[in-house]
Amino acid sequence: MTPENDALLCVMYPKIFVCRNDPVTQSTMGWGFSCGDGWFPLIDVLCARLQHETDQLGGPQVVASQVKEKYGGLRFYVQGASAAQHAMIDMAEALSERLCEICGAPGQVEG
Repeated sequence: MTPENDALLCVMYPKIFVCRNDPVTQSTMGWGFSCGDGWFPLIDVLCARLQHETDQLGGPQVVASQVKEKYGGLRFYVQGASAAQHAMIDMAEALSERLCEICGAPGQVEG
C-alpha cells in the first residue's frame, strides 16, 4: 500500500491502528499494510464498520495486529474483537478474493 493510503487509514482509524508505528519486535503492524491499494476501499469500509460497532453498539475496541495479503486474500488479524466483529472481518477477507489487490477491479484468485 502506498505511504499516503497507509497514513490515511491510520488517521481515520487511530484506535484500530494504534500499533502502526510500534517496532516490529512489539507488533507486526510496524511493517505497515502488506497489501496493494486495490483493497484500500475494502479495508476502509471494514474499519468504519468495526469502529461503529465499538462506538455506537458497545463492542470491544478492535486493535489490528497485522494486515496483509496471503494466498491471494486479505488477512486482517486483530485483538479484542467480538463475534460480530470477527464476522465482519471474515466477510471482508472473503470479498477480497473477488477484488484485484492492485486496482480493486472485480476478479478472482487464480489457482
